[in-house]
Amino acid sequence: MTSSSQYAAIGAHDSLWTGRRVRLRGLEPKEWTRFRDADMISSNQRHADRVYPPQSNASYEKWAAERATQRNSSDDMWLVIADINDDRPVGSITTVRTDLTAGSFWYGVAVFREDQRRGYASEAIRIVQRYMFGERRYTKCQAEVYGDNAASLGLHQSLGFVLEGRLRKASFREGSRQDLVIFGMTIEEFRNLR
Repeated sequence: MTSSSQYAAIGAHDSLWTGRRVRLRGLEPKEWTRFRDADMISSNQRHADRVYPPQSNASYEKWAAERATQRNSSDDMWLVIADINDDRPVGSITTVRTDLTAGSFWYGVAVFREDQRRGYASEAIRIVQRYMFGERRYTKCQAEVYGDNAASLGLHQSLGFVLEGRLRKASFREGSRQDLVIFGMTIEEFRNLR
């Protein structure tokens, strides 16, 4: 693996994937333990998607080995959010439901509980938007947020996303029905924020 000091020397002007706090990159096979440990905390899984049954270490190793050799060749990507100072994974960000014809894409972001509220998620989102809007010609970015996730709701509002709708009781989490809140941002809105 490349040393973290090499990554720290790369500025945003050198790599589209690097910001002041984070660098987006592929997964290294040996990092499976970091994701396994994060999955041991149910709230990490719940805020990213849903709680899954426990997996063996071998399954995490296999997942990481396969993920590490997969190339993000389409616009649907899965990237590690790494701290710029030590290259430590602090979460992940994905792009999904990419539709070049409609010009829209969705994304999901998950930051490990112990690394939250440090600006990692917001910077990772901006980097992905910069790429998808500036390099791939998308014109609309969308995200679904669980209605009980106050931190993510606040994050999206602070980033300038527009509340586009609420799917009432569309998710089931922690024994109760939850709303899904839909946020969106157009390329024009993104450019106006800069």
